[in-house]
Amino acid sequence: MCLVTGRKLFATKEYFARKVEKLGSEENVHSTYICKEAKDLLRKGYSVDKIRELLNVQLDNLSDVDQAIIDDILNAKKSYFKRISNFTKGNPIINSKTDPDVKKFIQSLIDDER
Repeated sequence: MCLVTGRKLFATKEYFARKVEKLGSEENVHSTYICKEAKDLLRKGYSVDKIRELLNVQLDNLSDVDQAIIDDILNAKKSYFKRISNFTKGNPIINSKTDPDVKKFIQSLIDDER
């Protein structure tokens, strides 16, 4: 169950097994789980109380979230996408051969500027 929202984690056995392997035990998974929506809002700078207010969370069975858990989330540097440069550094022309009609059009633009 999410520590911030109280939402239950619905996951496949494989996903849960990976989480247990990463965190060491099922108890660690249960004591530190925060759902993606709450994590995203924490990263945007919202407090736990503000997130609960925004998401209309029932506070019946929820307690305060340990600051160490929040700090771990905020300091995690997980990169989902790695940028790969698609541009060559040499010649700025990607395709030196062009359609003859385009070549005529470009030449007419150059002639018009003169």
